[in-house]
Amino acid sequence: MQELPEFIKGLATKKSASKQRREIVEKEYAKLLDRLAKRNGKNKKFVRNEFLDVNVWFVMREGGLEARNRSTFNWQSSYAILHLETIVKKAVAKIGEPIYVKPKETGKQKEHNYVNMAVLYYTFEDADKWYLNFTVRLILGIKNDGTHIQYSVNKVTVIE
Repeated sequence: MQELPEFIKGLATKKSASKQRREIVEKEYAKLLDRLAKRNGKNKKFVRNEFLDVNVWFVMREGGLEARNRSTFNWQSSYAILHLETIVKKAVAKIGEPIYVKPKETGKQKEHNYVNMAVLYYTFEDADKWYLNFTVRLILGIKNDGTHIQYSVNKVTVIE
């Protein structure tokens, strides 16, 4: 197997480089919010998920904080943040797995008052770069009024 590059799209791939990735994730999430606000309107930071046919809203105090805290542990999860708009738009259910699950009874999912969670998947595929073949899990928090909030995105499997 070939060696993994030291940097991929500016992200350090070493396990110990989470601080560097955290800074990039914070900046990229803020850029995404700014881009969506300019496109949709100041208070309309959302992308439509084609599979569920719903608007998925981006909220810094929910998905942004989760990205900063969790998506920096490995480079694939950080890489996913760079492509978050596409992931949210194109993510689908995994065959044989439920789409909707109950939120955790403690922690952030409870604090954000989610009544349900949607679990979708997106697979990166690159014929030329073996290390860019992996799947991420996208979790959406669902509020009482049916609003879907982008909650987290994390690497789940690497395809070799």
